[in-house]
Amino acid sequence: MSDLPPITIVATTWLPPGKDGHKRLRAVNDAVASWRRLLYREGLHLHIADDGTGPEHQSDLMRCLRLATAGSDIHLPLTWSQQQRHGVGASLNIGLAAAFERSPLVFHAVDDWRLTDWFNLEPWAALLIENPSIGMIRFFPHPDLTGSVKMFDQGWGLLLDRHHYVFATRPFLAHRRFFDAFGPFLEDANAYEVERDYNERFCASISGPATPDILLALPERWEPIESVELAGVDPRIEYKYSTQTGLSWES
Repeated sequence: MSDLPPITIVATTWLPPGKDGHKRLRAVNDAVASWRRLLYREGLHLHIADDGTGPEHQSDLMRCLRLATAGSDIHLPLTWSQQQRHGVGASLNIGLAAAFERSPLVFHAVDDWRLTDWFNLEPWAALLIENPSIGMIRFFPHPDLTGSVKMFDQGWGLLLDRHHYVFATRPFLAHRRFFDAFGPFLEDANAYEVERDYNERFCASISGPATPDILLALPERWEPIESVELAGVDPRIEYKYSTQTGLSWES
């Protein structure tokens, strides 16, 4: 995995005026600080695409982002872009353009979603680089999704069928080929419309080389312990131990 490209984390923001902006800022702070739990030896960079946060909150937002990304343990290099109220779709388009100047891999983080544990992106990045039939790996599901369970060298995943909200703007890791296939996001629309429009485009397509699939990652929290394999032992037959196991008994 040492030849993997760097990953840019792209997140969109907008703080509304007044008390709602202060409340949202607290969520942004908690979310961004948690993203330092993402593990990736090849390098992570954070790009914030803001949709026109006003002067009332802009300096506080920038201060928050700098503090949240500058921890003593893991530091996230930070860049910033801003446009004036054209919606999350326009912010995503700008953020993705910035990301793809660095590498073909982008991680979409959501400014009010906290990462709760350490998470290694390397296996999933390797899968996207090695397997051109997959364009996106999601890390959080939607209701009613279906698909086929697949096992890769990197881990388990559900290859999603193209119905319901198979595409979503929840946290994902994607290759540039996905957005080359399905185009830019809808602009001057609210977040629900942006997500619905892109999902409909994806669901209307047929899986193929020009329209890569979406995989829902199924990270393991359990793993087998290397030991004596007993699954194939017939209980009706006397068990003879193998000297290779180091055991000193028989049953």
